[in-house]
Amino acid sequence: MFLLTKSGEKVALTPLATQVAVSKRTRNVRVEVDADLRRDPVSTGALVSRASRRVFDLGKRNAKGAAAPPPKGPPPVTFRDEASGAIRVVYREIVVRFAHDAAARRRSRILSELGFVVRRRNRYERDQVVVYHPQRKYAGDELLEIANRWTALDEVVFATPNFVSQYWRQASLPPIRPEQWHLENHGAAGAKSDEDIDVRDAWKLTRGTPSIVVAVLDDGVDIDHPDLKPRLWRNPDKKARDRHGRDFFLADDDAGHFDPRPKTFQDPFDDMELNDIHGTPCAGVIAASGKPHGAIGVAPRCRVLGVRIFQAAALAPDERVADAIRWSARHAAVLSCSWSGGYSADLHQAIEDVATRGRGGLGTLVFCAAGNNEHQPVEYPARDPLAIAVGASTDEGKLAWYSAVGKQVAFVAPSNGGKRGIFTTDVSIKRRGFNLGSAAAGGANGLYTNDFGGTSSATPLAAGIAALVLSARPDLTRSQVRGVMEASCDRIGIGYDASGHSDRYGRGRLNAGRAVQAALAL
Repeated sequence: MFLLTKSGEKVALTPLATQVAVSKRTRNVRVEVDADLRRDPVSTGALVSRASRRVFDLGKRNAKGAAAPPPKGPPPVTFRDEASGAIRVVYREIVVRFAHDAAARRRSRILSELGFVVRRRNRYERDQVVVYHPQRKYAGDELLEIANRWTALDEVVFATPNFVSQYWRQASLPPIRPEQWHLENHGAAGAKSDEDIDVRDAWKLTRGTPSIVVAVLDDGVDIDHPDLKPRLWRNPDKKARDRHGRDFFLADDDAGHFDPRPKTFQDPFDDMELNDIHGTPCAGVIAASGKPHGAIGVAPRCRVLGVRIFQAAALAPDERVADAIRWSARHAAVLSCSWSGGYSADLHQAIEDVATRGRGGLGTLVFCAAGNNEHQPVEYPARDPLAIAVGASTDEGKLAWYSAVGKQVAFVAPSNGGKRGIFTTDVSIKRRGFNLGSAAAGGANGLYTNDFGGTSSATPLAAGIAALVLSARPDLTRSQVRGVMEASCDRIGIGYDASGHSDRYGRGRLNAGRAVQAALAL
């Protein structure tokens, strides 16, 4: 089977046998998946079962603790996205984005021909709705076929089953080194001198401005961290509940929706798959304030907006991830996305929405991790045409061994994979995070880690450089910012074509100093 994109591409999806089972002893309802352990995650069944309980209410007990009755109609359907390997689940709903000029009568007819009605409207895009069949007539594979049929219509921008999907945060565990060499590299510990982003040249012109906000869409940002607290976005509406960000993994009516902090922690507490410990280091790479003996970000006077979209390794609804992008662009000029997953039409449309209409039409910049797949093709959403794919270089001036490659790579930024890793903020809760309280791992107080890396670290570094550029020239368009960043790169490695692009390095390694200078010269 396949998911049809508006451009006519086919995203291959393989259905995995899925059923709703009822325990004879407890009467508990659970969703079971017949996964292929040679290809799918060992935890596929548990991931789908938890997601079905949380998102679809399948197996959720009522207020009195009684088991819910078995659902009527077809069960959820689990797919494997063959391109990315991501697990994706759909149950009863389709997301439809109508063309702005599509007549209301025509919209209604498209839906009513197959008996669909609107369940809810997207709060950020008035032409986008979530629809369902009241009699639960269609199973997940049929929903996929209907979505493809609608996608081919001129009146429809996109249609997609309302997937709940698997996403991967793009971090890796580098050697333990405390120095922030990615900002200024003097060649210590066997590294190659000057393999950095020349940030001091940029800081002579600007260290950023609080009016430029970078959103970190991840598993939460520790807004209580002493190096991040002074650099947080603050809602100008003092009565608003979302003072510093939002949690799109939780429902809008959940009290935690307005709290972007990391929330899930399990033993072992330094395991990224089990804990919300990834977004806080990303935020520190961007704008840590640089307190004495602490970490400093590339744009230490800009602000960070925390947007939680993941919970450890749990599956996340594509609809919520896409809406998090749309909401973030209302407040941030730059989005930092250090993760990947399968293709999503809603996610693609959200990136297009903010890239073309964000910042009053100048365009929001969306930086995405190219991927840690050991020189395999760039992952999604980094390969989206309007995203900016960031690869990783090392302190030796080489492409990191894990960094994805391809024509979509815009440039690389320093990360781990050579002699040293990245020193940045860690979760400030005691014995939580990559550093559980070891001096060798970044400090006995556990506030910092020196083992962050991957394209996860390269991406916020690029996003922070974009924030410096916009601090110097806030009037630049998205394309102009990307252009000056690409044009000012240091060419490292070989394999560049006549246009100056390499599938391994993009335009080269980012140079913050030259990028800011080039922006001011426009």
